[in-house]
Amino acid sequence: MNLVVFLIGFGVAVYFGTPAGYVLVGLFGIVVLARRAAHKHRMRDEQGENWKNNGCAESGLILILLSLTGRELSKVNPLVIFLVVLAVLLLIAVLGAWSGYRTVPAEHVGIVRRVLGSSHPEFRHITPHETRGILARTLLPDRSSWLMPMLYEVEYVPRTRVAEDKIGLVTAKAGKTRPANRSVAMSVECDNFQDGQAFLLNGGEQGKQVDTLAHGQTYDINTKLFKVKQVDRVHVPPGTIGLVNAKAGGLRPPGSLFGPHVECENFQNGGRFLADGGEQGRQLAILQGGAYYNINPALFEVVTVNNLRKKDGGLTAQHLQEISIPIGYTGVVITLDGAEPDSSDQLGPRIPGHQGFQLPWVFLRNGGHRGVQEETLREGTVCALNPYFVRVVLIPTRLLILEWNDKTPAESRNYDAHLGRIAVTVQGHRLLVEMSQTLQIPPASAPILVSKNGGSQTTGLGGLDPDPLPVQRFVERVLGAIVASYFNEIAAAATVREFLEAYAETRTDLASQVRNALQEWGVEVRNTTLGEFRAEDPMLNEILKKPAHEQMRSELLDLELANAEREDAIDVVRVQAESRRMALDLKARIDVLGLNNVMVLEMLAEITKAPVPQFIGGGDLSAYLETQPIARLEELLDKMRSLHGDDAITGDARPSLAKGDARADLPPQADLPAQADVRDVPRDAG
Repeated sequence: MNLVVFLIGFGVAVYFGTPAGYVLVGLFGIVVLARRAAHKHRMRDEQGENWKNNGCAESGLILILLSLTGRELSKVNPLVIFLVVLAVLLLIAVLGAWSGYRTVPAEHVGIVRRVLGSSHPEFRHITPHETRGILARTLLPDRSSWLMPMLYEVEYVPRTRVAEDKIGLVTAKAGKTRPANRSVAMSVECDNFQDGQAFLLNGGEQGKQVDTLAHGQTYDINTKLFKVKQVDRVHVPPGTIGLVNAKAGGLRPPGSLFGPHVECENFQNGGRFLADGGEQGRQLAILQGGAYYNINPALFEVVTVNNLRKKDGGLTAQHLQEISIPIGYTGVVITLDGAEPDSSDQLGPRIPGHQGFQLPWVFLRNGGHRGVQEETLREGTVCALNPYFVRVVLIPTRLLILEWNDKTPAESRNYDAHLGRIAVTVQGHRLLVEMSQTLQIPPASAPILVSKNGGSQTTGLGGLDPDPLPVQRFVERVLGAIVASYFNEIAAAATVREFLEAYAETRTDLASQVRNALQEWGVEVRNTTLGEFRAEDPMLNEILKKPAHEQMRSELLDLELANAEREDAIDVVRVQAESRRMALDLKARIDVLGLNNVMVLEMLAEITKAPVPQFIGGGDLSAYLETQPIARLEELLDKMRSLHGDDAITGDARPSLAKGDARADLPPQADLPAQADVRDVPRDAG
């Protein structure tokens, strides 16, 4: 466009102008053509040989203008030429000085390009020196600087802002070539990539950088030197863990499952990881749940429950959960890495300092063995463990009640799933019996139980293993075998009757044998209970039931007899007590009133109970009175005197009744008339 304007202006000047005008237009054209030729030359350097425009046409036009301008200059007065040139130079100097000041707008950075001069042999396109090309340094916002006009160009670009939930992944467009065996460039001190000069001069490498830009901050980045891509921060949900796999670093020795542990701020300092000897592959350290991490995805791959894939070596969401030991259980730990034990049944010794296997590098450094460990995880423990390093088998420490009976498919995961009803053949008869055994596995005995009954393999994935197989095998192989052997032994040498009659002894003897056998395993035996025997033959069952029924009937009769005897004994005691009470009462009255008086009072009390006629008619009453109880009192007193002896009642002390007047025998209120009607006397008085 500048060339077109120049040609039009030059034609007008030739048609209407003067020699001085020709000179000015010629000088302007030379400057325009020179800038255009320099631009094409710069583009050719940047684009390489593929850039077709090489500036030859501009160079030819400059030569023509120089010849025409020189011819016109010969026609102009030298003094005028001097003054004009001086004025032009002063104007150019003023305009250049004014145009050389550059002020970078707020929230922007200035990227400087030097358009003239020689390029650096090592840094051809982006240079840390003041040579031709894009300068590595930038102009900072809200600051003014002066650059030589026509020598530098400045481009303003926005500052780099990293969002709160992101990190900045940096890729360098210039620098040294990194080795082919490393996927990321090594860390270089360059003020978070804001000092491009320091990056290039300190050996910064091309490609993805190991260092990242932190979230929520703004950086003055030269976008011609660095490309910044924002990626999500790594989030590990609460209650879970994150597993780390390094994409760069040294190669692990053959047979090594993990690289050496490197303190690198939870893999957020990739430069330290590489500098301190971090190796590729699975890492021992894990990421705790409930936090965000600024981890470079170009260096580390982090597996969480949020990005779990089927190709992650069989990992499931369960493997990435924190391990929790329920109440009533202990966690037997099986390490998948460590020194080889002397034998497969040997338990790994206790190793200090690894904080419940949460610091596996400490466990390995202090000589920890691979396999079942003597140290267990207590009930209620919650810990974050690397499933590539440990497997935790749950063993119940609560009371277990194991039953020998028929099982349903729903009971296949019970610890007694393989214990069927006990069947014994005695004299050709098949007898069935149910049995239950209560036992408890102490935490100290759990590791050896796992070591000898399965679940202790040291390959594959770890994590929490709730499989009941180790306890099921122990119950079946040890406890079940003891019971089966015992019953088979006694059944071979006993009749049906002997077998049934020895029921109590069988239970006691069996409990003793079970206790002795399980004591070798450190298992505590509580109760051994045998259920009722039952024969498969119904007739034998009826025969077996009859003695039991008779025995129960005999026991019932014995109980009734015992109750009757107790009731008789109670009656005897009651009569004896009443007799003692009456004797004591009589003795007390005799002591106070005397024997004679007591007898009289007792007789009077009895006489008063006899019926007395309310009206007696006329006639002779003597015969009637002889039939009344009063007439018999004398006879009763004589009998009492004979019972107590004459010494007890003598002389005048003997009680008697007057015989002279019959009215004296009547109660005071009975005023009898001269004649009495016998018909009015009650029959009871006769």
